[in-house]
Parts: sequence; C-alpha cells; structure tokens
Amino acid sequence: MSQFSSIATCFGHIVLAAVTGWSLKFLPSPITTPNVPFVWIMLWCLMAYSMLGIVRYSHPQPGKVLRFLYDHTALLAKVCPLPFLNAHLYLQSEQTLNCFGDSFMQPFQNELGYTFLLSALVAYGLCNVFSDLSRRHIGEYVSTGVLLLNAFGLCLVSCATDNYWAMGLVVSCVSKHFLLPVLAERYRMPHALLYTYGLNFYEIFAVNAVIDSQTSTIRVIM
Repeated sequence: MSQFSSIATCFGHIVLAAVTGWSLKFLPSPITTPNVPFVWIMLWCLMAYSMLGIVRYSHPQPGKVLRFLYDHTALLAKVCPLPFLNAHLYLQSEQTLNCFGDSFMQPFQNELGYTFLLSALVAYGLCNVFSDLSRRHIGEYVSTGVLLLNAFGLCLVSCATDNYWAMGLVVSCVSKHFLLPVLAERYRMPHALLYTYGLNFYEIFAVNAVIDSQTSTIRVIM
C-alpha cells in the first residue's frame, strides 16, 4: 500500500471514530433499552476498529499483534452490523406484541432475533477457519449469505414498523457489499478505505432506525 493510500485510510478511520462518537451520543441510553443494547455494543466494536485502524495505518511498521487485532475487529465490522441491529429490533420486549401484529411471524419474533445473532457468530467462525488464501472464498460466500439473510430480516421488520431508516440501511448495506470490491478494483483504491467510509452510513442509519423504533413503540403504547 502506498503512503498516500495509508494516509487516506488512516483519515477514514479518524472520520469513523468521530461519527461513532456522535452515534454513541445520540443513541438512546442502554439503561432505557429493555434487553441487551446490541447496537450500542456494535458501536463500541466499531470504535475499537477505528482506533486500531488509526494506529495500524499511521504506524510505519505495524507489528503482528496490531495486525491481528485489527484484522479481527475488521472481521467483526464486516459480519456483525446487520445481525446486531436485527437482534436489537427483534428482541425489544415492548415490540414483541406489536412488531408483526397478528401475522404468522409474530410467535417467532424472538427466535428470529437470536437466529440473526447466531448467523453472525457462524460467519465470524467460518471466516476465521477459512482465512487462508486458497479457501478464503468460502468465507466470503458465507458472509455474503449471512448479509443477504439479515438484509431480508431487516426488510421484514422495517416494513412491519414503517421504519424507513432501516429500509434505507438494507439498500445501503447490500449495495455496498457488492459495489465496493468493484470500485476498489476499478479505481485502485484500498478496500479498507472504502469500507470504512461505508460504515459511517451504517452508523447514521442504524442510530436513526433505533430511535425511530423506540419512538414508534412509545407511540403505540401511549
């Protein structure tokens, strides 16, 4: 990677750290979240990813430990965002009775939330197992499948609750997943740079989706 690319990627992680701080400020407090605040946890994972990225790309010779930590947080940032948001939306106790109304999916709402979490764990594990160059494509196929599964799940809950921020996030994440490798190859830009900037959109959309879901829940209860 050239020096300019390293500087640009480092700056991208700085921007992500700033956006993550903004997101944590405006995200509803974990105390007010009835269950585990999955999006709050995801944002702190992205904060760790951005901080490690700043050190990783600003250091002239990053060590093995730093590379190891960065690679694993980067993998978390790749496979966990949508599953964690899905779990947050599906497992809110106030929404359990009204998210899907009287549809056939209503009894399975909690099970779906845990299934999406499990899908992230499966993707993370398999991407680590098939991390060598000759089998890396298997992990990519799995992560793509997990992304599409969670995009479908997020599409369901966003349509059921008229959560337009979540709908926009589905379009953003799916298009980013398939377009970024093409753009990186065509314009010879580091994939980490483009993906890091793309995470900014995830955070903005995810925070607003959570705020919108809690607002609509309060409105229904009142």
